[in-house]
Amino acid sequence: MRRRHLSLGLIGTVLASSALLLPAQPASAAGPRPDFRAPWPCGEGRDYYHHSSEVYNALDFNIAGSADLGTPALASASGTVIDVVPMPNSSGYGNHVLVDHGGGWTTLVAHLDRITVSEGQYVRTGDELGKVGSTGKSSGPHLHYEQKADGRNQPIVIDGVALRYSTTAARHTSGNCGTPPAMMAGSPTDFTGDGVDDIVTFTQNAEADVYVADSTRDGFGEARVWHDFFAPGGEAPLSGDFNGDQKDDVVTFTKGAESDVYVALSQGNGFGPATVWHDHFAPGGEVPAVGDVNADGFDDVVTFTHDADARVYVALSNGRDGFGVATVWHDFFAPPGEFPALGDVDGDGDDDLITFTQGSTADVYVALSNGKDGFGVGQLAHEHFAPAGELPRVGDVDGDKKDDIVAFTQGAESDVYVALSNGATFGPGARWNEFFSPSGEFPYVGDYDGDGKDDIVTFTHNAEADVYVATSNGTDAFVNGRKWHDFFGTPGETSL
Repeated sequence: MRRRHLSLGLIGTVLASSALLLPAQPASAAGPRPDFRAPWPCGEGRDYYHHSSEVYNALDFNIAGSADLGTPALASASGTVIDVVPMPNSSGYGNHVLVDHGGGWTTLVAHLDRITVSEGQYVRTGDELGKVGSTGKSSGPHLHYEQKADGRNQPIVIDGVALRYSTTAARHTSGNCGTPPAMMAGSPTDFTGDGVDDIVTFTQNAEADVYVADSTRDGFGEARVWHDFFAPGGEAPLSGDFNGDQKDDVVTFTKGAESDVYVALSQGNGFGPATVWHDHFAPGGEVPAVGDVNADGFDDVVTFTHDADARVYVALSNGRDGFGVATVWHDFFAPPGEFPALGDVDGDGDDDLITFTQGSTADVYVALSNGKDGFGVGQLAHEHFAPAGELPRVGDVDGDKKDDIVAFTQGAESDVYVALSNGATFGPGARWNEFFSPSGEFPYVGDYDGDGKDDIVTFTHNAEADVYVATSNGTDAFVNGRKWHDFFGTPGETSL
């Protein structure tokens, strides 16, 4: 990764006069500006100022008095932490963090009371970088913030708003409400090997515990720690059977500069030690997925670059201790804005590519695996399914060994739609449930009652942390929706 270094200058104080400053836009060859959000929590207001003595185009955000001391300073867009500079230092910035968002764009947060990330860590929009403070050349607690393109400071745009530059206070309310729900369309979770899917949650905090609750076929049992350090914050965890023993394991993609892939194999009642199975896969903003793409009984790892190139890389499992060399299996599939997934659409035993274009057209394309070294040409498989705002999932809901597509509308209606696979395309979308997984919840799919047909689950991810399941009747509905666990998957955790 090419590092971009700051031209460090002195930081001003949080004082005001009445001058209006309108900085010109510096020339830059950087890519399009990322969708930057405010660097403090959702819905909270901050006064902001610019000072003529400050670094060009910088802004200070502040709550009157010292009310913002120790409050979170957040990543304003996803990216990789490329500089972590603690005190003591002579820059004037005090404790500060620099994040690279790609395309030549970086952001800086400074004067932090303390730093809570490390260099090389991948962060998502809304992840904490540190706590607001008054370190360095600062006269009081406030959050100093800069946006740079190819190393040059730019006029600041956050939440779609170009902020004014004045030494008179203005005010902005944060729209940094976190990263949209992760692009996880489905992965197997039978950790005990009894033929029934269980549930797992990754705390993704400093403890990085992994809890599993076994399915009893009509509920989930006690949540127990199956690993005491796996998939800390900023990593992307998933599940799959990587050694072919019929017990699903856990995998995490570290992202960041290293982009290692760790696997912890299931022992039936816990996960074993985490070991590196690949030393560079799914970096940065790529979207990882898990599936058996060559029908050898071992789940493999797949990554969608999700950029202008839209390549798809596969690293095959050797069934023992690693994934092989990452190779391109498709040269253009699931560009930015689409929701990529894996599923065995034609029922031949190997997983295929699926992408939901979302947006207004909401098309669904499929590229079938050749079972050896590539996916075929992308073909239109449905003309309108899971438009923007809905959450797509993939699973075999009718038990015919061909994966179908599911959409959770969330919102006020919270309907669940299914389009069944005919082996080549998906049939008409039909409503299978009238109210399941409203906004703010995280839905998933799995066979929780062991009848060979995938059901739906939702994690409320609120203070109650309830888990609801509705089982598939195999023909036209998810039925008997009810609570299967009364405390599992708290806010901020990743639950599958």
